[in-house]
Amino acid sequence: MQSLFLDEVNLAGGPGLAVSRCVIPMRSDFDIVVRSKESNEIRLICEAKMYSEQVETGEARLKQAMARLSCPLGLLFTPNILRVYADRYTSDNPLDSVELIGEFDSRPLLPSSLASGTRNVEEFESAVQKWLERLPQDFSSTTITDDRLRSILGTFVVPAVASGQVSAAAPRC
Repeated sequence: MQSLFLDEVNLAGGPGLAVSRCVIPMRSDFDIVVRSKESNEIRLICEAKMYSEQVETGEARLKQAMARLSCPLGLLFTPNILRVYADRYTSDNPLDSVELIGEFDSRPLLPSSLASGTRNVEEFESAVQKWLERLPQDFSSTTITDDRLRSILGTFVVPAVASGQVSAAAPRC
């Protein structure tokens, strides 16, 4: 993550010069990251978007970030949709290499209070992160009723999360 450093200087002319350093994190291209516990390898990145009209731009940013980071797996989460992407490493162009492997209803995956209408971005990102963190423990064939979603989560997402460390990609306000 890149940071912007700002120096604050007291120019009011008091008995001394006050200088402090403030670190302002730069916004990441994605919201949540899963890294290997043993190395810094990125296993999965997730973009959480509040509104359906943000899906197309979120998808483009996610694909670009996946290609740039050589990340094999990406999630695009909205209160209504979960999209799962895989980088097939078939091209240098992320639009060709990163493929949508499934789109699903995300409402059954999140607490009903969030799925039904929160508009707080940080709260939504935190809920998605908590879902990812708990997924290896909570995942079973009875908790996910959609067979295709269960298959994709069990094959790709659960192993990446179970062997990794989930965290926010950048500090949340």
